[in-house]
Amino acid sequence: MTTPAISVAMSVYNNEPFLADAIESILAQTFGDFEFLILNDGSRDRSAEIIDAYAARDGRVRPIHRENKG
Repeated sequence: MTTPAISVAMSVYNNEPFLADAIESILAQTFGDFEFLILNDGSRDRSAEIIDAYAARDGRVRPIHRENKG
């Protein structure tokens, strides 16, 4: 496995209505050599499910799930 050129980080807390659009916007960039770290800060909506679904389809997406810490 090669190291990606850059890392993109996004934090999420209960952003289900906007999350898919935000993730798709990053994944659609013309530069593709990146890892996409998505920190789910204890969301209580479907954010974790959405993140995991994208991770299953695209290896650049690397979910990090944790309890809400703000």
